[in-house]
Amino acid sequence: MAGDEFDVIVVGAGPGGSNAAATALAGGLRVAQVDKADFPRVKPCAGGLTMKTCRALRLEYAPWVRATWRSVDFNLWGGEGHRFTHRTRPVVGLVVRSEFDNALVRQNAESRGFELFSGERVVAATYDSGFTVRTSARTVRAPQLIAADGAYSTINREFHIAHPRTNAVAIEVNIARADLPAASEPPLCFDFGAVESGYGWVFPKDDHLSVGLYTYRWGLKGLRDRLLAYMAAKGLTPRNAGALRFDAHQVPVGGYRLSQTELPLYMVGDAGGFADALTGEGIFHAVESGRLAGETAVSVHRGATGGASMYRRRLWRSVLPDTFLTYQASRVFYRHLRSGTRALAAPGVWRTLIEGYADAATFTASAGRAPEYILRSLIHRSLRYERTASPADTAGVASA
Repeated sequence: MAGDEFDVIVVGAGPGGSNAAATALAGGLRVAQVDKADFPRVKPCAGGLTMKTCRALRLEYAPWVRATWRSVDFNLWGGEGHRFTHRTRPVVGLVVRSEFDNALVRQNAESRGFELFSGERVVAATYDSGFTVRTSARTVRAPQLIAADGAYSTINREFHIAHPRTNAVAIEVNIARADLPAASEPPLCFDFGAVESGYGWVFPKDDHLSVGLYTYRWGLKGLRDRLLAYMAAKGLTPRNAGALRFDAHQVPVGGYRLSQTELPLYMVGDAGGFADALTGEGIFHAVESGRLAGETAVSVHRGATGGASMYRRRLWRSVLPDTFLTYQASRVFYRHLRSGTRALAAPGVWRTLIEGYADAATFTASAGRAPEYILRSLIHRSLRYERTASPADTAGVASA
């Protein structure tokens, strides 16, 4: 095999691409992974690992978890507050994406048959009985291609496989605890309505807080000022506010429609628009679709036919039902936030969601197992619900 020829090319070295590469490597494939960034890279992301994400990962993750939480607050901004706790199991772990992504890449780099080409932007990709990917530094070839190159996917622009319905937007800052004005310990929270058609979040980690806004409304202006107002209302304005770094990125959602191509090309994560439109969670959908893409590449390498159809069927068993349902639900939820957040506090809803989160179940699977989760939580007394103080509200946050 020539030095520029591989069994599969993975474009993108985020968690989805690295999980795809790890799965393909475990199946004996020779893998080339390409990313435009040098690692470790800066990646704007709150860094929440749900338990279903941890289950889908084929690489070690635990050493890079900065905090784990068994409680989460779902609040209506300026209205009622709700705290849900699993008494025995975590519902989310928190990582720093630059550390986490780099750790996954380094683990794959220890495998034979793996080549990482970082700091190389993909400039062209073509197919003719196999894929040829030309980067800013080289040309690599393989019979299969995995596109995990994010929201601005070069591969999807070339081949038009994924068709997300819209783009949500997220903006965040990381605040060192030492820079906060008081030694408070804010909870992990989602403040729905802190921005139009979205929420504010606080994700506390060991030495800093990730604070941000997510909005389902594409094109909303003034997000930086809105985030500053949200931080002020939460009492989280740091002493060195002028030095804060703001990172914003789009989140393609509603990508449950994939072109009926038979090219052995597998879209992963944000490149496919697979994220949860309700919460903006994208890491699970990237990691799980990466695992499925890697498994499909192994199957095709071993002689199976119809790789693209096989991959779509696998996606519809876990990723795409959530992509579809959360997109449809978000269109209603964000138009009726008060009734939506009250619905979250209904015993049958929150018991299902929190028990499902702790059990590593997808959104769709949790809904299907609602009676089991409700009964389990009651028998084992595993869950606790508390009304909390109304989250802060100011006239200028949502409308800044």
